[in-house]
Amino acid sequence: MKSTFHANVGVSVGDATDISGHVAVGAPSHIAFFIRALDGGGAQRDAILLANALTATGTKVSILTLVPEGRLASLVDDSVAIHHVRAKRLATAVNALRGTINKVKPDVLLSSEAAANVAAFAAVSLLNAKVRPRLVLREVTAPSVAKTLDPYFQNRLAFRLAGYVYSRADRVLTLTAGARRDLISNFGVPPERISVMTSNAVIDPSTAERLSRPEATATVRQRGLIIAIGRLSPEKDHLTLIEAFADLRKHTRARLVIVGEGPMRPALEDAIARHGLGDFITLAGASSDPFEWLLKAEVLVSSSKFEGLGNVLIEALACGTPVVSTDCPYGPREVLEGGRLGQLVPVADPKALASAIERTLATPPDRAALRRAAEKHTARHAARCLLTNMQFG
Repeated sequence: MKSTFHANVGVSVGDATDISGHVAVGAPSHIAFFIRALDGGGAQRDAILLANALTATGTKVSILTLVPEGRLASLVDDSVAIHHVRAKRLATAVNALRGTINKVKPDVLLSSEAAANVAAFAAVSLLNAKVRPRLVLREVTAPSVAKTLDPYFQNRLAFRLAGYVYSRADRVLTLTAGARRDLISNFGVPPERISVMTSNAVIDPSTAERLSRPEATATVRQRGLIIAIGRLSPEKDHLTLIEAFADLRKHTRARLVIVGEGPMRPALEDAIARHGLGDFITLAGASSDPFEWLLKAEVLVSSSKFEGLGNVLIEALACGTPVVSTDCPYGPREVLEGGRLGQLVPVADPKALASAIERTLATPPDRAALRRAAEKHTARHAARCLLTNMQFG
């Protein structure tokens, strides 16, 4: 599949809309998002928020999905058309996806996540050149690490084809400069194919409005409350966090709430019991409203082994909540601007993590500066950045 894409490479910032907010000449008029299911985590939510924000620019937007029902379906704006790709799983979805693309006829097909990206590439490759859309693939994680540690087998398998597939897409968009370097160095993707999205759709318009209200900034913080938010799975490394908290509790009054659900729950419960921390650590389960927790926490902690970007870090900044994070590939260092906006510690180092949390609890934060740093990750800003990276010659 020959690429006909022309765009700025490297870190791309700009605005592909005119002063009225409508799409500038050269940007696509109809973008279809391929989302495996209207369920899932950050990658699916980001794509939906981007789709919604693009409609405000006058761009026609469609969502193609195997599962049109799900907890994220309510987020989809009424102006975004949803098309059911009639397949039960990605491995058998290529022909159905090809047929749906042929019916919808977008100018651009945009996909995220490794397994979905491979399926999108295969489907587009099978189309007649006259109806074939440009293919834009988002890489939303740390590829070399996710190749072995991604919690989903289909993604780990898909990374074996990533070099071939990404090298033939019209455009690859990464969320971090680190992921771009990774794809170039370890997957052989030509540098000219890859741009870095300098913005991600984390803060939707309703949340931005909510956080701008005086009562949000006046929320009383619960003294000593430490929050971690994320799926209870190995790559989030909550076991290291529990060990760090056990060390912290020796000389600091604090409590920890871990928000999320997943397969590691039994192991985490065992670790909490082993350290005798049942009265101080709560496994709160999944939440549809992370901001409720973030607005009352004194610190947000991320103990991940790797992150595509780290949306929860941005959500914490938007709430004016200080952050402590592992310096894992690749998002946290870039989101926290090398440590300027929050403490960075080595991966799997409970002593360093405990010390950073203690320092953060003892340091009065500049909440206004943290909130300002999150402003570039609104859905509207991210949609404009996306269009900048999708102007075709």
